[in-house]
Amino acid sequence: MAIADAQYRFVAVDVGAYGRTNDSMVFKNSFMGRRVYNHDFDFPPPQPLPGTDGPPMPYVLVGDEAFKMSGNLIKPYSSRGLDASRRIFNYRLTRARRMVECTFGILVSKWRVFTKPIQLKIETVDEVVKCGVVLHNFLRSKEPLLIDQILEDSEMRSITSFGPRSSIAVAAMRTQFAAYFSSPAGRLAWQEHYI
Repeated sequence: MAIADAQYRFVAVDVGAYGRTNDSMVFKNSFMGRRVYNHDFDFPPPQPLPGTDGPPMPYVLVGDEAFKMSGNLIKPYSSRGLDASRRIFNYRLTRARRMVECTFGILVSKWRVFTKPIQLKIETVDEVVKCGVVLHNFLRSKEPLLIDQILEDSEMRSITSFGPRSSIAVAAMRTQFAAYFSSPAGRLAWQEHYI
């Protein structure tokens, strides 16, 4: 389980869960997930969204349908009966989620040991994964990035259905982000062509 940034670097990782375990449970039980859900993860303080003068919005992680929303973790809207603003929001979140998918894709394409099950002791496998992540981040700071190759090599799962409802405050926060993505300050000139 990992958090990645916009430069395809790993910001936080949790190694040790089995691949068949549900992503939501892995995150919820990980040190990183517990800190996010307990509001103890070291996020920067809320700030107004770019091009606006308020209200301050929290920094958030972008998750898929498997995750429970919280004050610093949002996911797309359910796919039923969406207006244009919510479809745009879902599209923009999918684009953001692609960053972590591509980060894993770069890691696997660089270190072929991750293309199949690693035949070592569990403790050794954990160390191999951690080593790969550290080397990945080191090389990301040294090598130029070919974006077209990354987009071509990475696969993005489509958004289909989503989990249970979230609290009113978190849902309101998501609505504010959706409004921002459709506003003059937050919209992208081409986003309507992809919804």
